[in-house]
Amino acid sequence: MYPSIYICDCVSICVCFSVCLYSATSICHGNIQNCDSFIPPSPADTSFFEELGDSVDALHDYGISVAKVNCGNEDSLYYCTKEIACLFRGTKLLREFPTDTLFDVNAIVANVLFVLLYNEMKYITSTSEFQDIESNMKGKKDVVFVYVRAIGIPEHRAVMEAAFVYGSLYQFVLTTETSLLENISRGRSDFVPAKLIYCHCKAVTSPTHECQRSSSDQPLSTLNIHRFLKLMNAPLVAEVSGDPDKFTSVHIQLGLPLVFIVCEKETYDADRETAEHVAWQLLGKAGVATLSRDTSGPYIPGNVNVGVKTVEEDVPIRYLLLDESQEIIDLIENTKNQKNEESAEKHIHGDQETQDDEVAEAVYRDRKRVLPLHLVPSLTAETFRMMVTSKPHSMVLFYASWETVSLTFLQSVLQMAEKYKDALDVSLGRVNCADMNDLCNEQNITDIPIAKIYQSGNDPLLYTGMMCADELARFLMLSKLDLPLRLPTMEDAENYLSAVFHKNNLPYHSFSALGIFTSHTEEAVDALTEAGKSLTGFINVAIYCGERASALSEKFGVSPPAILFTWSDDKTIYGVSLQSLTAEEIVHLIKHQSLGVFPEITVENFPSFFTPKKPLLLLFSDSRIGHRDGKSIQSLVRGRYLESYRTGWINLNNTPVGYGVLKRYFGFIPQLPVLVLIQFDVRSPVFALLSDQHLTEVNILYWLEMIKGGAELPIYSLLKHEWKAPLHDYDFLAIMDGTVPDFAAQKIPIKMKSQKVSTEGKEVQGPSASLRGTGPRFPANDKEPGTHPEL
Repeated sequence: MYPSIYICDCVSICVCFSVCLYSATSICHGNIQNCDSFIPPSPADTSFFEELGDSVDALHDYGISVAKVNCGNEDSLYYCTKEIACLFRGTKLLREFPTDTLFDVNAIVANVLFVLLYNEMKYITSTSEFQDIESNMKGKKDVVFVYVRAIGIPEHRAVMEAAFVYGSLYQFVLTTETSLLENISRGRSDFVPAKLIYCHCKAVTSPTHECQRSSSDQPLSTLNIHRFLKLMNAPLVAEVSGDPDKFTSVHIQLGLPLVFIVCEKETYDADRETAEHVAWQLLGKAGVATLSRDTSGPYIPGNVNVGVKTVEEDVPIRYLLLDESQEIIDLIENTKNQKNEESAEKHIHGDQETQDDEVAEAVYRDRKRVLPLHLVPSLTAETFRMMVTSKPHSMVLFYASWETVSLTFLQSVLQMAEKYKDALDVSLGRVNCADMNDLCNEQNITDIPIAKIYQSGNDPLLYTGMMCADELARFLMLSKLDLPLRLPTMEDAENYLSAVFHKNNLPYHSFSALGIFTSHTEEAVDALTEAGKSLTGFINVAIYCGERASALSEKFGVSPPAILFTWSDDKTIYGVSLQSLTAEEIVHLIKHQSLGVFPEITVENFPSFFTPKKPLLLLFSDSRIGHRDGKSIQSLVRGRYLESYRTGWINLNNTPVGYGVLKRYFGFIPQLPVLVLIQFDVRSPVFALLSDQHLTEVNILYWLEMIKGGAELPIYSLLKHEWKAPLHDYDFLAIMDGTVPDFAAQKIPIKMKSQKVSTEGKEVQGPSASLRGTGPRFPANDKEPGTHPEL
């Protein structure tokens, strides 16, 4: 017997039919009936009945009928004591639903199917429950794990409808616990509306083996779930013989690319193993097939080992010669990401919870994180003055709780306080300028966020570095020194140049500058003193003016006045003579030298390193640059052969963002190391010298000359993509006009025409091509505004 939903309505009593109770208008099996007399229902009841009426057809598809109970019948009084919906199978009551849980069609369908498919869809709340289900299903069924944000949302309905169709083939598991999803998928789930993970348990024969898992990256809809399950049941690796252009698969039918692994007879087992590895990595994203050169030789180019077939008609298979299987995966992922970006650009409004400002987006996504605010207490005017006057070293963050950059910096300060709580020896506090405006004005805070360091007897220092925990901690440690340091003896100067002097500041200290002056260079001493004060917290600066200054400078091949630079990591000392430099020029010189001769580029130091006046010559590597390729370019830099370029290197292990840069340039990760030249002109071309061409000194210089002569072709152009906001702007003026017509009439574009206008009897020439003086001018109150027929 079909199950039925009976709606108990005790508010509106009107008997119009023997089996159904109706209000003003009512729904019974999809039919509308009218009553002669009735008690008007509440707005909530009316909305519920409308949603119930809309769900009649959807429920009918699953063999479920909808009716209303006549509360005037004594047999129905039990169900009329409160506003509920009851689900029956025949005469047996299965479940009672409060009507407020059935808030729309999706909630009605999802909740009803959730009850009826109890065995097919297991609801769990803990990792142990999921592990038990996985263990029980090994060798029997695959498991479909689904997370939804709440019961009754559209994603819940979609997965319940899928369970109705596929419940006999898979064991469905449902949860609304974000912690459970994080344990299974190893990722943050605070803002994931729904997630589907397919667990391959049927093929597992040993209880000790784990079920492999594949995640769907598509929104959870009925169509996408059906599509994903179909892909999970497709052969892991297909075998192709003959013309590969004529071969098709379920992946091509569903709009996904197909990867061909070209197999040789002698290496078939290894090629098959590679194909299976790639197939597992691309499961649900692309199909994989082996293509035998023995049977398909005439259709395959000679020097290739991979082919990619797309769904576009009349587009030939793209054949490639790749070294690593990871390059295949990167190629597919990169293509998929580009398509997603292009698809996103076609949507005018997209996800309304997405910000076009990346900082605002990060703060919004992190809004539910509980921050350890107790580590940096909030200050009042009284506690602020008490802290800065009684503590030798204190730091105060001035911020605004409504401003996204402020909240980002606050998170960094809290991370620093937690990470370095045993090493800082600095009192920390924060002042919310949104609440403490007078205190912020008193402290001359004109920009937020800003961190101010207060030290007894000295003027406050402003932190102007990166808004990250490690850089801020380093600044606080180094700012305790009163710079520039005055070194009285040559022995002190030599200790300063060694790691002995800075052992208390390690690992925060890595670079130092020492000025060497004679008694006749007072102006240079004053300039370095001013420069040293401005560099407090960032770079240690010292001055030696002793009798043996000339001997110390000669030891390092310079003559006073001079500056010696030392790096603690490689014990290198490098000297530069000062020639009438100002304090500002000395600051620039010290900052430039602090990067090193051939610096490692990181996210933190790139702003100091980059200058658009010179082409950028970068070496990308996944290890230290002590090998031959790295030494070659270092030798050229030290020999001053590359002074017209800005040179550096990126360690991808330390700066993973470099992988994204290479993927953008090449479409995949090339064999490392690779030398890249980026020019900043009209098209901003990017050139590459791969490691298989041997990065010797001669080859590098020859390659650079070929680029100058126009004989090298770029691999990419920085102007290939538009640099614009990821989302379209709101037309706020149109929204205002929609509420109050013509309220925002200034949104109408004024098209100025070149014409002569008579003003006070004089002829004045209309506006020309110049935009100077074309701002709006308002007529005086005693004059009538002129008409503009062109509007």
